[in-house]
Amino acid sequence: MAELVGCREWILGGGAQLHDCCLSIEFLITAWRAWYSGISELSDWQRWRCEKVLPAGEGQADVSFLTAMQRRRLSPLSKAALHAAYPLIKHRDIPLLCCSVHGESVRTHSLLKSVAAGEDLSPTAFGLSVHNAVAGQLSILCSVQSPALALAGGDFPLLAGLLEAAGILRDGAEELLLIFYEEPLPEMYQSSAQSPTHICVTTMRLSKGTNAQGKKSALVSSTGTKIESAFEAPDYQLPLISALIEGSGVVPLGQGWELHLNAA
Repeated sequence: MAELVGCREWILGGGAQLHDCCLSIEFLITAWRAWYSGISELSDWQRWRCEKVLPAGEGQADVSFLTAMQRRRLSPLSKAALHAAYPLIKHRDIPLLCCSVHGESVRTHSLLKSVAAGEDLSPTAFGLSVHNAVAGQLSILCSVQSPALALAGGDFPLLAGLLEAAGILRDGAEELLLIFYEEPLPEMYQSSAQSPTHICVTTMRLSKGTNAQGKKSALVSSTGTKIESAFEAPDYQLPLISALIEGSGVVPLGQGWELHLNAA
């Protein structure tokens, strides 16, 4: 199971909380994929890490592995999530954990404009705008019958998602798929929150480590690490992707926690 080192009590409920000086929570990252405005292959991400230049175009994720009828309902955000997640979950019935600060903000904004104009709302459009819409579509289109959970990531979505994932592993799951995803906010919201320039999705398959190969990783408490919230630094996934490309490193998560990849 996910191993807790130096901890006497771990309480999960209403979000993970750790007490009595828990020093680390260990697990394996057995596979990962990411998508950002057309970047999806490892060679492209390695080039980005060297050059630190992201593509300027919009780009849409390739979901040609789905039927035309299935693709029709997907937003650009959902397409990116499916594109990144499908190779990691294909033929695997494992839990899904989807984490996002704003979720389907473009679809939600469109519905709110319809309400303001006094127009009738489409039940389908509403169902595809809720915060668990991506989790639901992934579970249906990938034939996943295991539990699917959606988190509103708040100020520190990486921390929220990874703590919840560790809890799911500790609760009995052998492995799971963790997905972070964001899209640019509609213009009317950009005065109150910074917005990513393009859609970004990061997927990781996590394992307890029993009979599995992968990068040993750990959530580690640290009193000296401070980072900006996702509302101030909306490209919060990029430091994680950079460490995944390298295969090792330390990623600050917020609230005194770090992710150590390839931990000793």
